[in-house]
Amino acid sequence: MRKTFAYVAAVAAVGAAAACTPNATGLASSTGHGSTTSGSPSSSQGSSASSSSMKGAMDQGSSYGMQGTGADTASYVQPGSYSFRTVNDAADPTFNQLLGVNNDGVIAGYFGSGAQGHPNKGYRVAGGASSFVNENVPGSVQTQVTAINNRGVTVGFSSTMNNANQVNDNTGFADLGGSFRPVAFPTKDNANPQVNQLLGVNDADVAVGFYTDGAGNDHGYEYNIDHRSFHAVTVSGSTSSTAAAINDRGDVAGFATNAAGATDGFLLTEDGKLTGLAYPGASMTQALGVNDHREVVGVYQVGSGDNAQTHGFTWTSKGGFKTVDEPNGVGTTTVNGVNDEGVLVGFYTDANGNTDGMLASPGRSVTTEHLNLSAMPTGTVTLNRGAEGTLTAQLTVLGLTPGSAHTVEIVAPGHSSPVASFSSPLTADTTGRASATLNASGSISELPEGSRLVILLGQPASDPANAALAAEPIAKSDQLPSHPYGFKSELSAVDVNTDGTGAGELSGRATVSYDATAHTISVTLNATGLTPGAHAAHIHAGSCQSQGAVLYMLMDFQADAHGNVVNQTRTVTGVQSMPAGGTWYLNLHLGTSNNIVANGAPTLNFRPLLCANG
Repeated sequence: MRKTFAYVAAVAAVGAAAACTPNATGLASSTGHGSTTSGSPSSSQGSSASSSSMKGAMDQGSSYGMQGTGADTASYVQPGSYSFRTVNDAADPTFNQLLGVNNDGVIAGYFGSGAQGHPNKGYRVAGGASSFVNENVPGSVQTQVTAINNRGVTVGFSSTMNNANQVNDNTGFADLGGSFRPVAFPTKDNANPQVNQLLGVNDADVAVGFYTDGAGNDHGYEYNIDHRSFHAVTVSGSTSSTAAAINDRGDVAGFATNAAGATDGFLLTEDGKLTGLAYPGASMTQALGVNDHREVVGVYQVGSGDNAQTHGFTWTSKGGFKTVDEPNGVGTTTVNGVNDEGVLVGFYTDANGNTDGMLASPGRSVTTEHLNLSAMPTGTVTLNRGAEGTLTAQLTVLGLTPGSAHTVEIVAPGHSSPVASFSSPLTADTTGRASATLNASGSISELPEGSRLVILLGQPASDPANAALAAEPIAKSDQLPSHPYGFKSELSAVDVNTDGTGAGELSGRATVSYDATAHTISVTLNATGLTPGAHAAHIHAGSCQSQGAVLYMLMDFQADAHGNVVNQTRTVTGVQSMPAGGTWYLNLHLGTSNNIVANGAPTLNFRPLLCANG
């Protein structure tokens, strides 16, 4: 079989390798950096499932000019490291190439070098890259399975020949559930023997590939499998071009050679915008795969002759070029396919000269902490008789709004007004701590049954504009004895509406994850006992017991009509490192991001409801 440019790194693949010459004027080069990625072998692998529509294939050819490219998917982060695994069919451990991978982790590829007596034999690999299933065109001598979509449709090419000079006929094919359809671009200007190869396919069953004309130049095209229609993919200024991959947006990745012999990759978006991809300093760049995030993968070459080296790469418009080398094949690596999870497939040459299949899964360094949230505020109260026979309350409270002042009183069932009031407020310092002994106004002989000490959110008497909110209780003691002198009680946090109704006991748990690759912190929250509606949340410096400045603001969490937050996740981007353990805390507030601060100072709505130290 004739060797396509897409497999230039394999010296003994299906035919003569493509010529690689130094860069010359051709496609506009993409700017980018040349960082290197490698790692140790691993069996990890990612997968997901997604699908989107793409433009319909046209029956007539068209030419596209160079106009720049569309943006990558906003939330996608180009991986910076990988775990590598060698994947070879036991039928031939000396020569394997993995060429495509779908979102379920099913891989398309083949074994066999294509040398006479060592023909290509196609396969797909599933079961965590361990279950090989042969896939060969009936009646063919050789088959390569080059791509697979999320519906399980595969494409590739086959040959009826296995000649010593490796000049063989090639016919493209599409396999729909075991029904093989031959594909050849309709032209009278064919190479002899004829060469047609399909190299990529998307979920709309639109395939891409190329044919070779009588002068030996390649011409890219799209093929709509369902409509059996063709659409020429033309790159302005090129003498030869290959369409190597297509995503669900209809973007096409490939490579083209100009009149000076320079070969560069390209990304042609569905709206006709073209970006040339030339790795800095490389003598050749080929784009071989593209996912729905417009992450392009491929191979570039540095040096020439015996000193030539090939390296895989990934590229996005935001992240630029990143080199990917299998650790056992540095300088001999090709990346041929990528799925929407950033999982790569390709091949490399090992120290024994064998060509090995390569599976590379994004290596994410994720730090995760599971937090149990405590209701705020917390503390204790001890009641005693003062020097003049008055009731005193010795309070130690943590988790108040920093700098806040609170009315303290004793209430009892059936009493419309407090049975005891304290002459001065409880005032928190700048860290939310309060420690004070308060004196009740007047003398109290005994307390009614069911009496409790409560701390209010604010001072209703001195804040008439917010009296209803200020009068909400935020903490309560246990039931007090009728003669409470010497009685000590824990304080329990409460969250009630202005009408006095509550949603139950305040509780919660959170999972906080830092992704060092994506530079994100994600917080997943479950909570109960909240007032329905939005609640601001922050990651702060300090601790629940000694509050500090805000480090990261989260989007508000939404409590439902029952006061519950169920599996809601908020993510902060641009985080360079996880705060050190013991230096931060997660705080969920009473109010929303719009009303917890006014004129640079905390409002009543700032009140911490749930808190946990990180």
